[in-house]
Amino acid sequence: MLKIDDDDGIVVIVAARRTTGPVLRKGPFKGKHVELASTASIERLENIADDFMLKIFGLEPGEYLITDLSSLHDFVGVEDLEFVDILARIRDVYHLDVADLPSGNLLEIFERLHERAAN
Repeated sequence: MLKIDDDDGIVVIVAARRTTGPVLRKGPFKGKHVELASTASIERLENIADDFMLKIFGLEPGEYLITDLSSLHDFVGVEDLEFVDILARIRDVYHLDVADLPSGNLLEIFERLHERAAN
């Protein structure tokens, strides 16, 4: 059985079987194993990701960790930005409206930027 819980913006995958990931030592998930989501697709779009994170959030490579499941919601509060501010900044910088992505998934945004650049 696999269950995904969200603990203040951190996705924790709780598996019924033993895993090799680190064990949380405190908090509501104490004793549970942690496994990070895949970064395979994000790594494929690394140049776009680096550019986006710098232009939208002012974060240089190495100053953030994103996975294939990361979302704009994970960065609300960076530079005091609210979600609507982030959407507006994306429209201003990239001339791209991503308001139709309620999840704000970064990978989906990066794929749109990649497709647009390919055309």
